[in-house]
This record gives sequence, C-alpha cells and structure tokens, in this order.
Amino acid sequence: MRILIDENMISRRLATRLQAAGNDFVLADDEGLLSVSDARVMSWAVGQGRSVPTQDHGDFADLHGLIQACGGHHPGILIICFDNDPRHNLTYRGIVTAVGNLESSGVPLPDQLHVLNHWR
Repeated sequence: MRILIDENMISRRLATRLQAAGNDFVLADDEGLLSVSDARVMSWAVGQGRSVPTQDHGDFADLHGLIQACGGHHPGILIICFDNDPRHNLTYRGIVTAVGNLESSGVPLPDQLHVLNHWR
C-alpha cells in the first residue's frame, strides 16, 4: 500500500514496521508537510496517490465528506482511534496488521474512510 504517514502518526518504529510489511510509505516531515493544514496534507496525498493513516478523525472525516460532496476522489483515509482505556488502542504492530488485513480483504480503499481499529 502507498501511504503518507501524517504528522500526528510519525514514528520511525511505525515506518520500519510498515516497510518490513512491504508498504511504500513517506513521512509528512520528509515531504515538508509538518505544521500545514490537514487540507494541504490531504491534497498532497491525493496528488501522490497515497492513503493517509491519521489519529485526527474529525478533520479527516470532514475532508472525506467535502471531497465526496464535490465529486472528487482520494486514495483512502485510515483512521486510528484511541480510547481512554489503552487496552483498546492499536500498537504500531497492530496498525501494520490492520493495514495488511484491510488490504488483503479486497474491500475498496479509494474514496473510503476506514477505521483501522476494526481491522485488527
């Protein structure tokens, strides 16, 4: 999977695990996308055909809705939810597993917003 790791998800450990699992990823900071709006991050990801895993559910859900309402397309948004109970949270290994499970499921990724926690 082609992925842009959003700044709120940047971790070399996550990047290493994604790469080991065969994913093609770039980090937001490597592309000059730190401290820019989520709309600019999404625009860049759309232009590069990269899905965006993010913890920023609200803003990216809004961007998904806006893109859909305008008849546009995006390569996929992957939401990682965090809970008050850390046992419910995905680890980096869990994120990579969920990405693999989603990708191998055959469920369409483009133009969709997926909660990765459901793909453990």
